Amino acid sequence: MKNLSKIRQRAGKLMRDRYRLEKENLRMRDMIKGSLIEHYKKCGSKVCICREGKLHGPYWYLSYKEENKSNLRYIRVKDLAKVARLAGNYKRFQSNLTKINKMNREIGKLMGEIREILLAREK
Repeated sequence: MKNLSKIRQRAGKLMRDRYRLEKENLRMRDMIKGSLIEHYKKCGSKVCICREGKLHGPYWYLSYKEENKSNLRYIRVKDLAKVARLAGNYKRFQSNLTKINKMNREIGKLMGEIREILLAREK
């Protein structure tokens, strides 16, 4: 028979960790969906050094999906730090949400185990 105390301790730890992640997500004030990508380009000049491999750039874009279509939005250098922070917030929010969902599944499984142990005691 599994140790009821250890199962309860594990469930309690998961609930505390889940609460911490939920709190972090609730505290976020702003975010933007997408990832920053760095891009280099060739220009149209036939005599430019970019024809020999030294491309122009970097140019920064926000890559995101909307209605199952990939999109790129140019990001000005002066906005780069802000957009990087906002995109980082989105990434962290999504990561926390994935972890919370995983914890919820494990907590549900542990609660089922606790139920079975308690019911077995009545027999």
